[in-house]
Amino acid sequence: MRLFLGTFATIDYYGLLKERFSFVQGKWVERHNIHLTYLFLGEHPTPYPIIEKLEGLQYEKKEIPLISLGFFGHPPRVLYAKAEDVALDALHQEIVTRLGITPDKPFLPHVTLCRIKKVPNFSRFIETLRTYRHQRIGKLANELALIESVLTPKGPKYRVIRTF
Repeated sequence: MRLFLGTFATIDYYGLLKERFSFVQGKWVERHNIHLTYLFLGEHPTPYPIIEKLEGLQYEKKEIPLISLGFFGHPPRVLYAKAEDVALDALHQEIVTRLGITPDKPFLPHVTLCRIKKVPNFSRFIETLRTYRHQRIGKLANELALIESVLTPKGPKYRVIRTF
């Protein structure tokens, strides 16, 4: 089983956002698959050891706004919505502590919106990003879920195994 720990997100006006970035060549994440990944766990024969370690996990369950857009890569490879709240960092830290994992990279809370192949007009891309500065993009429900990811030719299929 290919597993990760995440929280699903809701994007306000996703169609309009995609329209405004229509000049960007890439693959947009399906609306029902948009999520924040706390930790990618990779292949596991069974989810039960993970469930046992996370059982009774306490964290602040609150709606967390997604504010502003950003990108990873030069040239841009990922367009994302920013998720900034100390509750996210605290939950990530609790997860890695309980699982006994030392992360190989820093936790940068974000929600991937588009996997970019090409930005034909970088100036227009940056200007469009700026129009979303300090703007609400959507929200996280902040309910931690253990999710199975099944890769298919049409894209990933996600199945929630357990919420905490």
